[in-house]
Amino acid sequence: FWAFWPRTVWGSLRSAWHLEQQRLGRLDKGPWTLRNDVLNAWAMSVVLWLGLIAVFGIEVLPYLILQAVIGFSLLESVNYLEHYGLVRQKTASGRYERPAPAHSWNSDHIVTNIFLYHLQRHSDHHAYPTRRYQTLRSWDGAPNLPSGYASMILLGYFPPIWRKVMDKRVLAHYGGDVTRANIEPKRRAQVLEKYGTEVGS
Repeated sequence: FWAFWPRTVWGSLRSAWHLEQQRLGRLDKGPWTLRNDVLNAWAMSVVLWLGLIAVFGIEVLPYLILQAVIGFSLLESVNYLEHYGLVRQKTASGRYERPAPAHSWNSDHIVTNIFLYHLQRHSDHHAYPTRRYQTLRSWDGAPNLPSGYASMILLGYFPPIWRKVMDKRVLAHYGGDVTRANIEPKRRAQVLEKYGTEVGS
């Protein structure tokens, strides 16, 4: 998770800006406009923070920054555990296969279900992205996390424990073929050496 966190935070910012640039370009507009959804979201945050600082004083600023970092870090923790080790394969045409339930982890545990409005049925969200969260379904054959989101998020903060719990599940999902899994580039050689003997087993 700690290697994933900076990549995803920075990558998400760059990706969001790039997508808005493309969208606005199709409308013959530049990116520096309030029609840019990235800028108007940041502007709303600035207005909210200025309002809170005006009411509570500058002393509230460290808490605002802390809650923002914790907020997006929790979001990225969920993103990490929902997709750990899973990857869409390339088809013969060179394009990636369509998103399907097999491309994300489910967690059909009652506490997560109650608090997160079926968010943990992420496989259905992948297959049908316009379906409302409250109506997301469980899928037979979709990979399942061994516990609910709260405990899995905590596990994710301790990489050796996380890998001990999750790596064997990723390997089982791909029928022992570790080369089909999504592996952190820096650890690829190490992972292939550890699990490579199980390819095809």
